Amino acid sequence: MRKAAVLLVLLVLLLAPHVSAAQLTYLPNQSAFQAFLSSDSTFYVVAGNDTWARAWAYYLDARLSTLKRRGNETPVLVGNVHDNDLMRKLWNLTGLPESASLHPSIIVMNGTVFITGTGENIYLTERAFQNVWNPTRDAVVAFLGLSLLVVVVFLTALRGDRTHAGSFYAIAVSLYVLWALTSWRAAFTDSFLRVFLHALEFSVGGTASSPLSAIMGFAFRFIPPIEENILFIHWLLILLIVSFSFYLAPKRARDLGFIIVGFLLVAPMFRLGLDSVGGGALGLASLVVALAIIGNVTFSPEWWKAFLQTLVLSAFTLLAAAINPYLSIIPLVFVLAFPKRHLRNYAYLTITALGVFLIYRTVGFGVSLPRSVHPDFVEHLERFLMDGGLMLATAFYAAAHGGEKMRMKGQTAFLLLMALIYIPMAFFVPSLFPYDFVILAALTVRLLHRVTPGT
Repeated sequence: MRKAAVLLVLLVLLLAPHVSAAQLTYLPNQSAFQAFLSSDSTFYVVAGNDTWARAWAYYLDARLSTLKRRGNETPVLVGNVHDNDLMRKLWNLTGLPESASLHPSIIVMNGTVFITGTGENIYLTERAFQNVWNPTRDAVVAFLGLSLLVVVVFLTALRGDRTHAGSFYAIAVSLYVLWALTSWRAAFTDSFLRVFLHALEFSVGGTASSPLSAIMGFAFRFIPPIEENILFIHWLLILLIVSFSFYLAPKRARDLGFIIVGFLLVAPMFRLGLDSVGGGALGLASLVVALAIIGNVTFSPEWWKAFLQTLVLSAFTLLAAAINPYLSIIPLVFVLAFPKRHLRNYAYLTITALGVFLIYRTVGFGVSLPRSVHPDFVEHLERFLMDGGLMLATAFYAAAHGGEKMRMKGQTAFLLLMALIYIPMAFFVPSLFPYDFVILAALTVRLLHRVTPGT
């Protein structure tokens, strides 16, 4: 039976270069690894010498510690025979050639667990834990506590707004809870797992490959890098998006924030940026917070207070730009829509430009300017018109009936300029579509508010 299993694994590994993507393999079978996870034996992780091996060992140690006790009984060897000395000594137990250790696999032999691969594919071994859900008590308490704190703070603030905004916010939170309960396990795509590995490399002292990997890697120095914690952060960011959406509505009509939330949640192109774990939630949350600051903060005449306010705005703008570099031109649009406060504008431009330059010089952005529309332009246009048709129709109606009130400066003009720039740009860079829906929803509600009697 063991020889048959070895032959089967060899066949899979030989065919691996001829398929579109590497596949995770088990030896002798997946049940053996599940038996290891459910056994009472303790474990200790032995990492290879390369940064990627040490990074993945850091994840595995955190992941396995939620399922088993650390000890000295079962060694878990991470890496391959070229970078892990102990794996090279024990590799003959597997009966496989040394080249097999370069493929993503989990091998359980003679009381030893081999988790193999290279820096290009070892992240695929995460699939062995994709059905595991075992959050720590501290993580659950922290998530529920922070979520409750966010809801209480926003509910208190909106109830004191002398409108029905508090009640509508409570309904919006109910929709958020329903969404979370029906799609809690957001997908971990292969592209995200690659970023995850790079983030782990940064957390163990390596270099970051992208702004997102640097942000995640820094967080993993304080938060255990396990799937449950990533999902908790993901849903906390979505809660912030829902909450701050009420501050995208006009100050005298915060209850219209519920319409913004509704516009967003019914648009599949918007939810697409949140259905899988990645930088989408952080980028969207940063944009919503930045837009809320722009639409609500009255910058102080005292220079130091105005500087601190501008610094906070620049920080969230940079967070959004770190996830999607095309958002780095927001300060330019801001200056066009709010031209009078020269000192504030120069400070915003300078701080953001300096931040973008430092990000580019340290980790880069990994993107290039598109030279033509996306190949799926027609499909994207159809989906955008279908998902955003109601917003577009409402915005055009409000603009047509309230054109005499429109000014080419201020918050509505800012959102209008953002829409005119970023909606066409999305057909070149489709990753901008979720951001477009935020901008369009906020613009539509502000235009609608202008034509409402008594406003």
